[in-house]
Amino acid sequence: MSQLRQSYWEIRALGVDLVAAANNTPEENRTLRERYDLPFSILSDIDAEVARAYHAFHENEPMGRNLALVSMFLISRAEDGGKVLWEYVGPSSRYRLAPSRILEELQRALGRTRLHVDVVVPSTWQLERTIAGFQDPPMGFYRTPQEVGERYVLTYRDYTRELAMQAHAEVHRLTEEGWRLAAVSPEYEGAVVIGQRYSFDRSVE
Repeated sequence: MSQLRQSYWEIRALGVDLVAAANNTPEENRTLRERYDLPFSILSDIDAEVARAYHAFHENEPMGRNLALVSMFLISRAEDGGKVLWEYVGPSSRYRLAPSRILEELQRALGRTRLHVDVVVPSTWQLERTIAGFQDPPMGFYRTPQEVGERYVLTYRDYTRELAMQAHAEVHRLTEEGWRLAAVSPEYEGAVVIGQRYSFDRSVE
């Protein structure tokens, strides 16, 4: 979900309200929002009823947990029938669409003829700082030294590296598909440059 944070305002600019759902208790979701400073609401779907309704439930999960597959749905407003205009259901919990791909699909589903997406490629030092930050309680991913070897912490480190590689892959994909590179600019965190933002646009019929 932290990946969606960087695209939140771009999604809102399309007139889309972003709401997440997770198989956690409301208290756990509140902690999740605070930990990652998420600007959107997270609904509690403990029994995976919503996941099942949208055919995004992880069937035959090895540990018997009620887990949803990584999925996204663009749903029209109630006054427009509440129809699913676009959907994505990933094959596993590790496979997520890049923010730029999400924005592209949303614009296409909304009938936009002029598409624009940004890809933020983190600098090497920023990536290393983020991963190192997992070992810096209380601001890191875990809160106590005992959690350093826990599986989900190690998984998140790998996932952070995957996101960086995904950003590089997106720049390559957009270039190969004929998108116009409109601009390349520094990406800032406060006054510090943490990477490069690649802006692409394209006209569609």
